[in-house]
Amino acid sequence: MKTQIAPVSEKFGTLLLSTKCSSIFSLDRDEVINLFKSSNLLLFRSFNVNTDKFKAFTELFSTNFMAYIGGAYNREMIKGDKTLLSVTGHRLSFAVPPHGEMYYKKNKPQLIWFYCATPPLKDGETTVGDGAEIYEELSDSTKKLFSTKRLKYIRNYPKAIWKEIYQTDDLRVVKKICDEEDISLRVDQETYAIATEYLCSAVVQSRRESHPIFINNILPVVEQELQGKQASLVRFEDNSKIPDAVIDELKEVTDRLMKPIQWQTGDILMIDNTRLLHGRRSFSDNQRDIYVRLCNAAFPF
Repeated sequence: MKTQIAPVSEKFGTLLLSTKCSSIFSLDRDEVINLFKSSNLLLFRSFNVNTDKFKAFTELFSTNFMAYIGGAYNREMIKGDKTLLSVTGHRLSFAVPPHGEMYYKKNKPQLIWFYCATPPLKDGETTVGDGAEIYEELSDSTKKLFSTKRLKYIRNYPKAIWKEIYQTDDLRVVKKICDEEDISLRVDQETYAIATEYLCSAVVQSRRESHPIFINNILPVVEQELQGKQASLVRFEDNSKIPDAVIDELKEVTDRLMKPIQWQTGDILMIDNTRLLHGRRSFSDNQRDIYVRLCNAAFPF
């Protein structure tokens, strides 16, 4: 490779930096895959890519690109492609707490690809953290709590909102999607508002090793509730709230362990969504333009 290779952090991640303006398509596919398997995150920088090259490059390593149907937010399609999307909030400057992508449903993407069309003028870093390391830093009492109680993601949408979330006005389609995702669905027959529930653990097992991974959507949902937004809630299966002390511990641990990726134009970021959490720091300008693709790996990992 005409590429400099360096660690992104001590625990995970590899930077591939083009040193001679080489084409990103000149990278050896098997070497890229092996680097990804060993570090769970790859940052490709200075390869002079554009949106079309980003799409083509991701398709060398990925399959089953997903539209954002049933997601928690509205995302804009880029160039009319349902699998090429703006990130959450797009030009809005709020911070996004650490989370796994779409862990409020059964079928989650294995991989997340980000592309930086335009970086923010300042701040707005994407943050990434290792769910195995985060789990190890949790107190024994918190580990025990999450090993004995499953999470319940509760979502309540009026008709105007669920039409956007599920990209349909047909409740039969919504029911089919929910059934495929192991999500229970209730429909108000007068208003056609819907309520959904999804049960899962806050901790999953590593794909390749035998240790637990703390990865879920607890913190973003709790943050929305603290802001007075009741469309999405997270509770334990018995409907009890996650204790405030536990939420404070999760915030302290993730704040300490999440690593920032400071964006540069043309950066491509490849993330293992089965292990790494990601989030976003706040920013104050309106030019930040990051795209995302959600998919599965086209290779065993």
